[in-house]
Amino acid sequence: MTVSIAAIAHEGASGVVEKRMDGMKAIGQQIKIMVPMMKGALPYDPAKVAESAGIIEEHAGENFTNLFPEGSDEKPSEALADIWTDWSKFSDLATELQNSATALKTVAASNGSEDEFKGALGTMMRTCKSCHNSFRE
Repeated sequence: MTVSIAAIAHEGASGVVEKRMDGMKAIGQQIKIMVPMMKGALPYDPAKVAESAGIIEEHAGENFTNLFPEGSDEKPSEALADIWTDWSKFSDLATELQNSATALKTVAASNGSEDEFKGALGTMMRTCKSCHNSFRE
């Protein structure tokens, strides 16, 4: 059901809106890999976490903000115009996402503990939530 909802949401998207929706989808897929580990439903796998965090890291920061040129909030985009009226906050959150993904990758790559993993993933997910709450329909 989630896949079909995502496919419907992407229907009609083109250009930069389609690219950023694809990037968000990629980030979401990585989160779905890690959350079961965080909840204890799957064993903590540092190699998978490092890989997933690296993918998120690549989509964050300037690579993320470059996909939001002013005026690109046409449907099917869920971006609010507040992105461009509060660009500083939006840009800071994109950088925070990159930094928190880097920290998560570092924890996993250094075989950090499960508690360190959970803390780093929680920090990154709070950044995602903050951005979605402020800048997404």
